[in-house]
Amino acid sequence: MVPQPSLTRRTLLGGVGAALGASLVGTGLFAPTWLPDAVTDELLRYYPEPADNYLWRPPVSESHADAAVERLAETVEAANRLAERVDEESLSDDQSYYFRIGRDPSGGWLGSARDASDPRERLFNATYGMQFAGEALGYLKLHFDELDAEDVVERGDRLRTAAADVHDSVRDYRVSDPRRDLAYLYSVEKYLGLVRLDSHRGGVFLGGTADAEEYDERDVAGTVGSHLQAEQRLADARHYRDQYRENLGDDARPYADQLDGALSRLTAMANDYPRRHDLQERLREEDVDQSTPLGAARWELFTLGYDDDFRFGFDDDGYRPNHRVQHVVETAWAVLARRAHEFALDELDVSPGDTGYDSGRTLKAKRRAMRTFRSVREAYDSPFAGVLAQEAASRIRAGDIGLGSRWDAAADDRPAWQDRVESTTYYLMGNGTMRELGDVLGVILAR
Repeated sequence: MVPQPSLTRRTLLGGVGAALGASLVGTGLFAPTWLPDAVTDELLRYYPEPADNYLWRPPVSESHADAAVERLAETVEAANRLAERVDEESLSDDQSYYFRIGRDPSGGWLGSARDASDPRERLFNATYGMQFAGEALGYLKLHFDELDAEDVVERGDRLRTAAADVHDSVRDYRVSDPRRDLAYLYSVEKYLGLVRLDSHRGGVFLGGTADAEEYDERDVAGTVGSHLQAEQRLADARHYRDQYRENLGDDARPYADQLDGALSRLTAMANDYPRRHDLQERLREEDVDQSTPLGAARWELFTLGYDDDFRFGFDDDGYRPNHRVQHVVETAWAVLARRAHEFALDELDVSPGDTGYDSGRTLKAKRRAMRTFRSVREAYDSPFAGVLAQEAASRIRAGDIGLGSRWDAAADDRPAWQDRVESTTYYLMGNGTMRELGDVLGVILAR
């Protein structure tokens, strides 16, 4: 039975105030800073966030989703068959736990996948459950000597070879409409990268591989689950590759040279900003104090604005070797994030001596971010623009994740301003990213 929350003056004020505040702020009759913190704190959770229709993801067919559910069901059935042969009294506590005797090997994800009406949700649930069911199957196979480390190492090699074959089939990057076709190609490469990641020990392939002698029992079992997910993601990549091909017209032309040129320009743009390490050292040298609103904001903005992932994993030995479209997209995200960092610093409006932060300013930042997000996506409504907008949407959606802890003072003694300031940095980064999206998009689509 789920316990019922207690009704307190604080929750009553928050609930009633949020309903009232939503209508007043939505009409523009009242500024968010006019409302009490308790109201605007709650209102943040209800204020709209980027809807899925503003983003872009490749379609998932009913048959493709059903095949993923069937893959998981077959794994669960195989694990259950082996579990019936186990002498439970001979098992240690650890074995009983990992074998999932008497429990659903998928951790409930098979039922969730079957119940989902949306094919994308079915696919997600099925793929997620494969790790649990595959691991249980791996342990059971090891128990009956039906599996060893050599088997999983060889399977990983086959998966990486299959991923390379799929990538070779699109390596000329032919496009009829780059605004559409590059979005599909990005999805193909993204999922092929996930295949490689999941192809190795425990689902972590970063370019090097381990010999079978380096796998212990837990590695082998866990990798069985990772391989199931890799096989599914390989099927996903082929599914999106087929859709990409179906869209190509007779006028399709190679786009590889344009991608190389865009990558060079975007990399130069990113390199115009300080390197992540250099900026981090500068903050330390300035002794930026995270216990103040300004210091906390500057450190959070540094984290959000200076991710260097775009520099790694794209060489011949990486887990996404020569993925041109994916590299361009991630470098574009890096440029957008650095520009958004500058915008956020300018818009933060926090002084060195400040000791608090009005939550109305956080709501105001979210409202502005959403206004910018909608207007930019309406101006640039192509699938590829939707791909570039994903990071901004993630920032805005994540803005209120840490806010719940402060409503229970006993659970968290952090000052209320800290969550509000950090949330504001997310909204400012989302806003700044979208403000620059059109310019960066033009670098990639320029002829």
